[in-house]
Amino acid sequence: MTYPLLVKKEQQKDSMEQAAKFAETTQILMNVSEFTDVSQATDTLISAVQAFGYTAETSMDVVDLLNTIGNNYAISTADLAKSLTKSSASLVAAGGDLAEAAALTATANKIIQDADSVGTALKTTSLRLRGTDTKVLEEEGLDSEGAVTSKSKLQGKVKALSGVDILTATGEYKSTYEILSDIADVWEPINDMDQAALLELISGKRNSRVIAAILQNPEELKEAFED
Repeated sequence: MTYPLLVKKEQQKDSMEQAAKFAETTQILMNVSEFTDVSQATDTLISAVQAFGYTAETSMDVVDLLNTIGNNYAISTADLAKSLTKSSASLVAAGGDLAEAAALTATANKIIQDADSVGTALKTTSLRLRGTDTKVLEEEGLDSEGAVTSKSKLQGKVKALSGVDILTATGEYKSTYEILSDIADVWEPINDMDQAALLELISGKRNSRVIAAILQNPEELKEAFED
């Protein structure tokens, strides 16, 4: 026999405990970051926790990661968190995790110094690298020009320009970090025309500068990911 009232009370207790934990973690985030608005810090933290599969109990892991990158790379903890809010859903859908997303963001922002633009570029690129329909890109206000929606055609074009396969051995898409890291490793020898064509293909014209900042710094990308 089930007792609805007891179940409801347990659910309320769990919700209150989660809210208390988030409040505690948010206060720590406020202390180690540049956030000045509690509600904004709370929303940002919850967004990152939910997007990357964390819980209230493990939310401190998110703060630790944001703080580590914010302390050691050319991006503030607050800007990193806000940029990830914009790109996280697409990066997760592309098979990425928080460490990969933070590494991509920090590496790009070192050159670009505009976390908003970095977030938009990573969102666009993660969608284009999965052959997302142009209508979806346009509805999101993202660059759809030149996007290739066929999985096999996209694979062939990227491989022809860089030698990198965007798919795993089982035919699944690699994560955005894995693809960009692989391209970054072979970026320097690629001729200028092919570099330009590749950037336009995977990120669109408006985001080329941001993604180029990642591809030109493979060591920084890997270092940020390891950190």
